[in-house]
Amino acid sequence: MLKFLEKNFFMIVQRIGLLFALIALTAVVVLGLVSYEKLNAKVSDKINTPIINFSQYKKPVDIQPPSIDETVTATFNAGDVNTQIFNTQIDAIVSSLKQLPDSVVSKVNLRDRVEILVKIKTSAYSKELQLAYATSLAELTPRLINTNNHQIDIDDFLKWHDQEFSTQVNLQTQRNLLKMSSVKAQKVAGFITLNMAAAALGIFIMFVMMLAMLRIEQNTRH
Repeated sequence: MLKFLEKNFFMIVQRIGLLFALIALTAVVVLGLVSYEKLNAKVSDKINTPIINFSQYKKPVDIQPPSIDETVTATFNAGDVNTQIFNTQIDAIVSSLKQLPDSVVSKVNLRDRVEILVKIKTSAYSKELQLAYATSLAELTPRLINTNNHQIDIDDFLKWHDQEFSTQVNLQTQRNLLKMSSVKAQKVAGFITLNMAAAALGIFIMFVMMLAMLRIEQNTRH
């Protein structure tokens, strides 16, 4: 047995070395692919336009929202959201509100008050969400016209719309944060996997060098 091992030592070591080299090479490929996938993981932080249905509206209880009939003064940058589409939606909101009785909403400086109120409510949103907020109101306010006048409370309606819109935006924001946290964790795992791939590559190179040295040794002995 010992004579057999002594006689075939280099052949046995070569085969074992070749086996481990192949295993290391396979590990390099697999770990490299896994790390590439994890390091290139991406997630969109885009917030989809909230969808608010008028049928879900229920009159809030014990709510004291800012009244649209109150005089509101504020300074805004005209370039922030004062686009043609935004103004069109504001005009649509005002047009619907003007069809309501004076007992429901005052018509004095109505457009200015609506525009300022919408800008105040959407000041924390992106331009896309500001426009979406105005568009949502423009689509819902015509529904007030067909409501029994005694049941209309414009302040409660505006408060409800604001809460519904902000709730949907916040939920999407939280989901995006969770997705981003997951992506960060994947990237950390990707770096760890990449280091493992580099270590496997080093092992592969070591066995290749060992096989090359054994081949040289065999050639010199012959």
